Amino acid sequence: MAITHQQYCPISKAAELLGERWTLLVIRELLIGSRKFNDIARGVPGMSRSLLTKRLRHLETGGLVERLDGNYLPTDACEALRPTLLGLGLWAGEWIFQDPTAEECDVRLLMWWAHSRLDISVLPSGRRTMLMFHFTDVGKRFWVVVEQGEASICLTDPGFETDAVISTEAPTLHKIWHGRESLQAVMKSGGIHFNGKPAITRRLVGLLTLDASGGLLGASGDGPGPRLYR
Repeated sequence: MAITHQQYCPISKAAELLGERWTLLVIRELLIGSRKFNDIARGVPGMSRSLLTKRLRHLETGGLVERLDGNYLPTDACEALRPTLLGLGLWAGEWIFQDPTAEECDVRLLMWWAHSRLDISVLPSGRRTMLMFHFTDVGKRFWVVVEQGEASICLTDPGFETDAVISTEAPTLHKIWHGRESLQAVMKSGGIHFNGKPAITRRLVGLLTLDASGGLLGASGDGPGPRLYR
């Protein structure tokens, strides 16, 4: 049942549309470029698919989402929420955001977010580059294949030659991702290691220089979208 406050107030109306659990995270995924149902679902792994369907219908009824050819497209009204959502994230980062707990360190979700955060423009053009992320504390590995200007996140070894390995612990990369620790400081303390071909490893600092907005400022949703191999 939809939330209703029965108040003639714009904040009340916004809360009625946006205040249910998971709704803002679904909008976050739309604003960072996810368009397919499965892509949105990967960004909210704790949400059931039936509830995601319900929330998307709610947002469509509310004028924030348009469904076209199997894609979920943010409307102008949804795009207008970008600075608000960014501001909410910056507020949380300053006032209530703490170091991640073990339960919050979801490395699969972290690597899924990588598609909109890694600056692959620093890598050599005209060739395939394969990077391996090794989370030493949880024993998990992920591969990022960069080819023709696109990054594919792979859950199993795709079989190409690995150009560089990034080794760190899950909480460390989470904190780098969200601006709680600088990459340079973590490198100095030995919390992250780069190994591989010098021509690639010397570019990894640029690859991992991430914006504090979580991709909300730069994502347009106009590209082909991320790919996730299983």
